[in-house]
Amino acid sequence: MDITQLNYFINIVECGCNLSLAAKKIHISQSALSQMITNFEKEEELNLFYRKNGRLEELTPSGTMLYRYALDMLKLHGEMKGMIRKESSKQKGTIRIGMPSLILRVLFSKFFSKFIVGNPEIKIEIVEDGSHELRRMFLQKDLDYVVLIEPTNLDPKSFEEHVIQIDEMTAFMSPTHPLGKKNKINWKDINDYPIATFNESFVTNDLVKRAFKENQLNAEIIFTSSSWDFLIETTRHSDTIAILPSPIRRYLSSDEYVEKSFKNPIPFNVLLCRPIKNNYSAVETALHESVLSYFYQPME
Repeated sequence: MDITQLNYFINIVECGCNLSLAAKKIHISQSALSQMITNFEKEEELNLFYRKNGRLEELTPSGTMLYRYALDMLKLHGEMKGMIRKESSKQKGTIRIGMPSLILRVLFSKFFSKFIVGNPEIKIEIVEDGSHELRRMFLQKDLDYVVLIEPTNLDPKSFEEHVIQIDEMTAFMSPTHPLGKKNKINWKDINDYPIATFNESFVTNDLVKRAFKENQLNAEIIFTSSSWDFLIETTRHSDTIAILPSPIRRYLSSDEYVEKSFKNPIPFNVLLCRPIKNNYSAVETALHESVLSYFYQPME
């Protein structure tokens, strides 16, 4: 069997040996599917299925063994195709860079517009996801660069990190909120109010929970989401406090919320990360130097 036939065979098994259902799922005629199985069994002199009244009933022991091999082979085939795509992208001068959607929108939208216009020969593929998933992809070498929130927990012997943005997590609330008149707030101040923040796919969720623990808070996180628009909306007609990265204020109407800094804030530091290598390609160097030049800010 070739890869296509193995895929057909797997679909037959996963459809409960129902040829009609499998044929509809993979868009092939039932007769062609049945003929494929029959021809294979005759050529190899091997029965893959038990039959009853001419219908497939279940796998034979030999069929079960082939099914297991087929799953492994399709998995390897998928991995091989992924490798080919990545290597092809490298040869074409394509760079894969991963970052959370918030960071892309708030920090990188103008940068990429300028960079792509100025470097038309360099192809950029942007992968958006939560920090945890992006870090996993980066460690598996599915990304050339990744933009993460500190702490990255990357091995400094294998990866280099560059701070490109220094900021903090702040509290967003309704203008009529009881804490709305304070200049800055303590963590204890929010203990009696419902909390909204990013969901567990974001590093910031871990940072908020850690701050609660360190400050011995009993505050309850009521709302979590990947959408800061939704989280801000939860504060408009309630006492909910949304703990979010301060940079999102650039996209909010000032009459819809008030933003309060914590006296002991959670840092929101954004880092550009890449693997340490002896040599970097011309396109890798061009992107790296352009990002640092665009975002560089002296540290006090």
